[in-house]
Amino acid sequence: MFTFICFSLLYMVVAETLNQGVFLKNLNSYKNTCKEMGWAPTCHAETVKSQAVAFHVYLKNSITSLGNNQILKYDHVVTNIGEGYNTTTGKFTAPVSGVYSFSWTYMTKKGGVCYIGGVVDGRQLVWSAIHDQKAMWLSTTAHLVIQMRKGSEFWTPNYTGNAVYIHSFFTFLTGHKISD
Repeated sequence: MFTFICFSLLYMVVAETLNQGVFLKNLNSYKNTCKEMGWAPTCHAETVKSQAVAFHVYLKNSITSLGNNQILKYDHVVTNIGEGYNTTTGKFTAPVSGVYSFSWTYMTKKGGVCYIGGVVDGRQLVWSAIHDQKAMWLSTTAHLVIQMRKGSEFWTPNYTGNAVYIHSFFTFLTGHKISD
């Protein structure tokens, strides 16, 4: 520990008194000395450049009926970085492997019934519901964070019975990769 402190103090003095080229040469020499002594740092703080993936889509036209297991297809794209969301299928396909976060909100009107889940590769992982609501309008939100492989798919289907009225503009889906 004493030796480490001495090297640190010497390093600071050298940084103050030498020009940049000489300083960097000396710094590499100190790093090599530490490595030879078995004091090499155990962390590798290298910058990892990651591919950005993010999308935000919403329902531009209200849906009056959505059948059992029918996918909610958000028809207006605000953002689709990575081109993962497909408006034709209503599915997001992971362009790269990583940890992804998804959030969806939907709104129904008085008397509305709607069960919208979150599905990854055919397996339902999240359930959310509005049933026989009494208010004029009501919305609910669901969220999922999951590790996905490149090519894995995520979608939001109606999972029970027939959904009655899903409001445009207040119904949306967002997702993004949060880490590799």
